[in-house]
This record gives sequence, structure tokens and C-alpha cells, in this order.
Amino acid sequence: MNMFLKVGDSIPRDECISNVVQMGDFVYMSAQTGRGITFQEQAVTACYRVMDVLKDLDLRMDHLVKYTVYLTDMENRDMFLGVFKNFVEAPYPAVTIVQVAGLENDSMVAIEGQGVNTLRHERAMNGSSGCVDCES
Repeated sequence: MNMFLKVGDSIPRDECISNVVQMGDFVYMSAQTGRGITFQEQAVTACYRVMDVLKDLDLRMDHLVKYTVYLTDMENRDMFLGVFKNFVEAPYPAVTIVQVAGLENDSMVAIEGQGVNTLRHERAMNGSSGCVDCES
């Protein structure tokens, strides 16, 4: 049964935009922008904002399998990846990085994601296969 859920209200958005929605097991997250003065600060806060939005569904960053990263300057690509690698682990997600003319709130980086909520499958496997990484 597919059920449309509107969640993600922990970080206020515009009246007609959700931070994250789930349809069945599929998860779609709106772009989370960075905050701060430097690009480094913005990259870190954007990653933490992704984590905060996912917590509304009890999900982790590894539940998102495809990220799109928007940068206002492609020169910051390597610096972004230097930050991002601290938030993901193997097997790594698919990532597309694109340069854009501008982002809301004068941000230099925004991270959008798509994924699958596998929690019920992880829990089922935990009971039968001894999965040490799965939550009970």
C-alpha cells in the first residue's frame, strides 16, 4: 500500500513545500541549503540539515541513494567533497554536482536527495540474519 506522507516540519519551509516526502518506501528530500559565511561552514551545515530532515522519518544519510548538489561556484567542488565524505560511507551514493547561477538565501551550496526507506526490511533482517548494523 502506498501512502503519501508529508513530514519534515522541524525545519520551516515555505507554506507549500515539504522538506521531505515519502511515497511507499521511496523518499524525496528538497534541497537543504548551507548556512554561514564561508563555503566550508555552508557545506557542513547543509549536510547537518540533511541529517535533521531525515531524522523526521528516523532515516540516515545512507538511506538516500542519489544526491544532487548545487554549487554557485564549481571551484568549490573538491572542498564540498572533502566535507561530504565525512557524512557518507561505502557503498557510496550516486552524486551529481552542478553549478547554478544562484540559490535561495544567498547560499553557496544546496543538497537534494532521493532514496528508499529500508527500515522495515532492516528490522526484518535483524530478527532473522543477525544484522549488526540494523536497529531493532
